[in-house]
Amino acid sequence: MEIPVVDRPLFFLDYDGTLAPIVEDPDEAHPHPDVPALLRALNDEHPVWIVTGRGLEALDRFLNLALPAIGLHGAQQGTIGGDAEHLMSDEAAEALAALRRSVPSVEGLQVEDKEQAFAVHYRQAESEEDARQRLRAWVESMPQILDAIWGKKVVELRPKELTKGTAVRRVAEEHPDRTPIYMGDDVTDEDAFAALQAMDREAVTVKVAPDLRDSAAQYRLDGPDEVVQYLQQYVSS
Repeated sequence: MEIPVVDRPLFFLDYDGTLAPIVEDPDEAHPHPDVPALLRALNDEHPVWIVTGRGLEALDRFLNLALPAIGLHGAQQGTIGGDAEHLMSDEAAEALAALRRSVPSVEGLQVEDKEQAFAVHYRQAESEEDARQRLRAWVESMPQILDAIWGKKVVELRPKELTKGTAVRRVAEEHPDRTPIYMGDDVTDEDAFAALQAMDREAVTVKVAPDLRDSAAQYRLDGPDEVVQYLQQYVSS
């Protein structure tokens, strides 16, 4: 199904897997070569928000652009390379800090610290299945104020009350004359798809994945190459 091109878009763009290809090492997740210039051009004509599980300070090294952004899956809001407001409660921050200190000791696990939050990647573990089982047992003991979100060979820990969905809905309500377009590739983006579709307005939700199985998104693209091709339609020639 062809994705519509709308007249007055409000862009919400995930980073990893959407604007940048998925790589073994998250510290090497550089954007698609066309993305920096494309984002500058888009931002000259339309509101553009980056929505990511990363902290905004970490994202600055990949996207040296002063774009508004939502970080840490909705627990942070601000500008890439600028000020950022932490929305996480003290209770959730303390629970995450305690959980960070108890990450299982499994060879090949990679902890990605994200300011107040963190994720544990098991892509490089000797036995991915064993690592996944150890991590599942570990998160079973976490406080109820937290959620464990399982993605592509990674588990991310976040506060329950803050999601990409709550964040994008808040921003979308500030732009009632715009059509939200959300593009994302992972489990955490499903909250945003569902939140935008629940609003009484037009929205375009796009999963960047091989298929739409188990997704709330309306449309699909294969990867960053196709994301770039779609977004280029909004740039004046």
